[in-house]
Amino acid sequence: MESLDGTTWDVLIAGTGIQQSLLSLALSRSGKKVLHIDSNDYYGGDEAAFSLQDAESWCKSIGEGGEKSSFKQAVISQISSDTAGDEASKLSFSRAYSLSLSPQLIYARSPLLPVLVSSRIDRQLEFQAVGSWWVYSQQGHLVRVPSGREDVFADTTIDVRAKRSLMKFLRFVANYEDQPDMWEPYRSKPFPAFLTEQFRLPPALHDPLLALTLSPSSPRQISTEPSLAKVARHLRSIGVFGPGFRAVIPKWGGLAEITQVACRAGAVGGAVCVLNRGVDGIEDNPTLKSLPADEPKPLSVRLRDKNAADTETVTAEWVIGDENNLPPLAPTQSTVSASSTFSFSVLAVTRSMSIVSSTLASLFPAIAEGVPQPAGAVVVFPSGNLFSPDRAQDESPLPPVHAFVHSSDTGECPAGQCVIYASTATAGPEGSKILDEAVARLLQNVGENPTPQVLWSMRYEQSSSVPHPLPPMSTVGTGNLGQSASADHVLIFPPSSLDLAFDDAILQRVRSVWEKIMGAEAEGFMTFEDREGMGMEAEGEDQD
Repeated sequence: MESLDGTTWDVLIAGTGIQQSLLSLALSRSGKKVLHIDSNDYYGGDEAAFSLQDAESWCKSIGEGGEKSSFKQAVISQISSDTAGDEASKLSFSRAYSLSLSPQLIYARSPLLPVLVSSRIDRQLEFQAVGSWWVYSQQGHLVRVPSGREDVFADTTIDVRAKRSLMKFLRFVANYEDQPDMWEPYRSKPFPAFLTEQFRLPPALHDPLLALTLSPSSPRQISTEPSLAKVARHLRSIGVFGPGFRAVIPKWGGLAEITQVACRAGAVGGAVCVLNRGVDGIEDNPTLKSLPADEPKPLSVRLRDKNAADTETVTAEWVIGDENNLPPLAPTQSTVSASSTFSFSVLAVTRSMSIVSSTLASLFPAIAEGVPQPAGAVVVFPSGNLFSPDRAQDESPLPPVHAFVHSSDTGECPAGQCVIYASTATAGPEGSKILDEAVARLLQNVGENPTPQVLWSMRYEQSSSVPHPLPPMSTVGTGNLGQSASADHVLIFPPSSLDLAFDDAILQRVRSVWEKIMGAEAEGFMTFEDREGMGMEAEGEDQD
């Protein structure tokens, strides 16, 4: 493409993760001149999806270091297979796979879905239903979590008294916000204590309810207030799009597909998207120092092309990115005072993705008559159930393992195979050992003979800095900018969420940044009129 050197923009967005891609889309028809760049040669940032070959290249790049990244310790394992056997027992060609780095499900009540509709990009997306939730019991087998009243009463493993207690709890959760006297005394106490003391729910029912929270923490660390919100989110989403299921996953690679569609639609709307370009430095534009000190000055932004030694300099009024896509930034005085009210912790998880030589059909039972066949299932291995029960009694019990099982209907693997995405909030070799054991136990419990095999897998660690409480966004400036008014025009998104369900706060942050940029013109967030070709032809897009 032509050089960007010397060009002027209203907004420069660095990175194509979900936050930046939605912001680029929101701004694309706002009358602003938007430059959207990514130092990588692929879209999606931390939410990217890869073919087998791309995954190998990514794994190598993580091992070499150099670029700032949320990931480390990426290792690929491939089991060699003979030419004999059916196609399902062998790996297919590289691009038959689209494997998500950060798989998440989207609850039916998530505000993201109406935004995808109002922005018209839903027409370029396809969603698959997430069906059953399963729990690995202390007895060593998979148990399906009841999805509603009918399932509870039909479950012969729950005695009558426990069913009554469970139904009482489910009715309470439906509008728990209106009953603060019931739960506020337990706000910060462990959720299992609340279930036992307020509803007399036996411990055997704690694991299924904890599974609905998708929390990465061990039971002793899961407090009541956020747990109630997550269980309510789950139950309130049931039946929104049809009987039974409560969540969906985007086809062809999860959130990566949303980022690509948003970027293409943004390009059609007027944004210019360029890959292989990263921000190397940000300074006040020296040619504009004559402007009043309290008036923001367009920023001088130095770009680097990782495939070339030369740099380019552009001018932008606003620069937005995240910590992995902007250079180290010294906080402004306003940020320091605001951030002093927040404490920061680093959450690390170990993830694995495994291609399996089976459809694992038993994990995808039909939800209801006339409802589409689910393409996703959730399997939870509660704290302590994978290894000896004694470990669960330790002062530091193991966190649970969550496994998302995706069928070939998601477009992530060929027919006859499936993909298992597993994660646990345990880092290092122990985390890898736990995930390997969980995947092995899952495959042993699907009732197939011979036991399905893992054909290919990749393990890696992902970390995120988590502020408490989480602000909508942070405003930062470089040391060169100092305390100038321009410093307030460099905005940084918090790191990508490690949640297993889409974090609705992401949409709030995107809107907050959009409103700050648009000012008095902020009206109709993500509400677009029909436009011929929207999202289909990315005119002006460059994948250099």
